[in-house]
Parts: sequence; C-alpha cells; structure tokens
Amino acid sequence: MSIANLKRRLEEKLSGHSVVDVTNAKFVKPQRLLKTLSVLDQKFDDLENSLPLDEKIFRTISKLESSGFGHLTRRDWKNLAWALSKILPGAQEKLIFSDIGKRIIHHFQQSEMDLIGLVYFPLLYSYFALENEDVKNKPAIWLQLRDVLNTNRSGVYRDLKRPKKWMNTLVDYSEILSNSPTKSFVKRFLEDKDASSVANELESLKMAPNSWFWDDLIKSSIQSINGMNEQDYLKIIPRFLHLAEQNLLYTADILVALLERYARTSERQKVNEALKHLALNQWGNPQYESSAGWSNVNANTKQMVIQWFVRADLEAFFKLFSASADINRFNYWIKFIDKISFSQIFLGPSALQSQQTQHKKFRELNRGRLKELMGSTASNNAFLLKIENVYIVDFSDTGNACYAYNYLPYKDKDRRIFIGELKNKNTVLFVGKGGGKIALSHSGDWEARFDEHLDNIGISSNQHRAGNHNSRYGRKY
Repeated sequence: MSIANLKRRLEEKLSGHSVVDVTNAKFVKPQRLLKTLSVLDQKFDDLENSLPLDEKIFRTISKLESSGFGHLTRRDWKNLAWALSKILPGAQEKLIFSDIGKRIIHHFQQSEMDLIGLVYFPLLYSYFALENEDVKNKPAIWLQLRDVLNTNRSGVYRDLKRPKKWMNTLVDYSEILSNSPTKSFVKRFLEDKDASSVANELESLKMAPNSWFWDDLIKSSIQSINGMNEQDYLKIIPRFLHLAEQNLLYTADILVALLERYARTSERQKVNEALKHLALNQWGNPQYESSAGWSNVNANTKQMVIQWFVRADLEAFFKLFSASADINRFNYWIKFIDKISFSQIFLGPSALQSQQTQHKKFRELNRGRLKELMGSTASNNAFLLKIENVYIVDFSDTGNACYAYNYLPYKDKDRRIFIGELKNKNTVLFVGKGGGKIALSHSGDWEARFDEHLDNIGISSNQHRAGNHNSRYGRKY
C-alpha cells in the first residue's frame, strides 16, 4: 500500500473519532489469531455480499409494488439494491432505468446512514454491473446512483466496525467514483499484457467482465496516446496493436490514435509495417479514393501512410525482389515520394512463386494489392507510380525501358496484367529530339536524361527544381 493510500484511509477513519486507541501498543499482537480472524472476516464478507437468486430479487420487487417501502425487511432492502442492474421478466430494460428503479434510487438518496450502510455494497455492485451500452450517454439516473455512493462513502467507512477490503479499495482509489474512473489505472494497464493486474487490484469490488469500467479503461488508454512523449509512444505501439486485436470494437479508435500520433514523430518517414498492415486490413489501400475509412484521419496522416506503401513498394522492387539491389534507381524514384499518391507492383512468376521467407512475408502483408505480370520473362517485375497526375511505369529486367502516361494504362479491376498494356509507345508522354514518342532507357547518364524528360512533362522532385515547366503537357493530367 502506498503512503498516500494509507494516509487516505487514516483520514477517512479518524475523521469521525477524537480519541486514538493505544491499548494494543502495550501487548504483543497474536499474529496467527489475527490472520485466522482475517480469513473468517473475508468469508463472512463474501457470504454477506453474495448475489441472491433472481427469484428472491423479483419477489422483493413484487412486494415493493404491492406494499410500498414501508414493509420491507433488511434482506428486502439489499435485494432492491441488487435488483437495479437486473432485467425483470417481461421488461425491456434494466431496472435502474425504469420508473421503479428511479423510485428506488430516489428513496436511497433520502435515506439515513444505517440503511445506506446496509445496501452500500449491493448498490456499488449494481453501479459497476451495467455495461458500456447502458451508460455510454451518461444517463442521469446512473449519475444519481454514483452520487449516492460518493456522498455516503466516508460515512459508511467510519461506521464499519471492522475494515472491509472492498471499502479499503474504494478509499485507496477514490477517483473510481469520479468522471475519470480509470485514468489512474492506464499506466499499469499498458505496462501489462492484459487487464489482469488491474482486475486483481479491484477484485473485492466484484466487477463483471462486461462492466462499463473495462471499456472506459480502454478508452482512457487510447486517449493517453495523444499526450505521450515520443519515446514512450514508440515503445507502447505493440501493446496497443495487441489490444486492438483482442478488442475489435476499439480497433478503429486505436488505429486512428496510433496513426495521428505517429505522424507527429521524428520517425514518420520510417515505415511501421505492423501499423501499415493493420491499416490496410481495417480501411483498405489509402491510395484509392474509394477507401472511405481513411476519412477518420487527417489528410497529412493519410499522406504519411501512402508514402509508407510507396516506400515499401520501391524497397521491395529494387532491393527485395531484385537479383542485385539497384540502389541508384531506388534513390532516383524515392526522391519523388512526397508527390506520389499511388503505387502498384506487378510480380512475375519467379517473385510470385518464391518460397524465400521475406518474399512470402511481403506477399502476405500486401495480399490484395499485388498484380501478376503476364507475357514477360519469369524474372521480370514492374512498378507503376502516380507522380502528381502522371503514371510512370518501369521494369526490373534489363532491356525494358521506362514509360509515362496521362492515364492508368490497365484496368485496375484486373489482377493479371499483360506487359503489352504497360508498354504502349503510341500513348507514351516522353518525346525524343526528333519529335517522336519514346520510352526512356537506363543506359549512360540516365538520371540526368530522366530529369530532363520528366521536367518536360511538368514533373520534378523537391531535390530537382531546374527545367522548363511551361511545356505543352503542363500539369493538366
């Protein structure tokens, strides 16, 4: 127990007393007897606060309806408190939200401390037994129940003849009955693999697994992402990915928070494969306007993820699936990354059928995004980049030139694309010195030649601003 919690318990207990009992200081405490007494106390508490059978609860409700509050026994009062989280036979909602439930809460608001002490734990149980769907709009009657618990907590604690574990928990974690009931548990929850340590700490409150409290804990954890420093945030990403996998209802919220925070880090240009894969599964390819799920994040964040896909595609093309890593070509195209809004990889038979671990992993992570290149050599692959409004096509095998179009040169719905669709000199945008349409080869000083021809159709990277942008192609594509 922390010093703060111990102080809080003492303040709660001593606030109603003026004399401190010091008798025990003169004698040696019988530790074994005290331990046995503690076990018996716990068993008695468990028996005292055991949930009664529904039949008994329903009989008490019938008694209330027929005779009013004036003829209720001590057991009946407790049954009324237990009943608040129940759905009566034939009813559509939990009792607390019905007229009877509201009458019960109102009566307890006016009750003396002796009655509140009797029903306090059953009221507490009912408060936490409600589900997230019940309380997501913070209904007034639920807040009134919380007010009853808050207002009387100190009085009930002082009147206890012996300490109760559940009351000590309430005193130690007083914020549990506040507007931010789970905020103080977030750090521990995120440090663990699951909610077990928090559940163990709060075991005495007998919270149901489907209590709104656990949903609130997840929501508070998600909200904490925004305020994390970069080091803590990057370290906690795997925990949230696991949380998203275990709680599908919150996957989208977790993904939004993780992506928005990642976009503000110094590593935004570094591809996070796990986040990228989750985003692809959740919302589809951000490079397609039809992927409506991407409206959940800012445009700047969406652009970051698009660049992840582009970078990963180019790295796969030039480094992973290339017989010899072509770093020069990778460096050339990656300099346009801030202007690339779409990328597509076309894999030949060798790459599609390769059993290399990294090849299989890339294909699995990009399931549904890849297309098959037909009609070429087994080792040949291709890529397409949409740079601003121009579509660039290039190939991996030597002897294949680079093409540029003002339209998508294939039907996007087709999974198999013939190489002839990607190599159309009749519609290519590049123009040679003689005025004829050409494709660009990678021979000689090809980088400078590519820069010149791209400039002529209005495309330049941030690293290369020279050239004529007033060409007849302009930026109309």
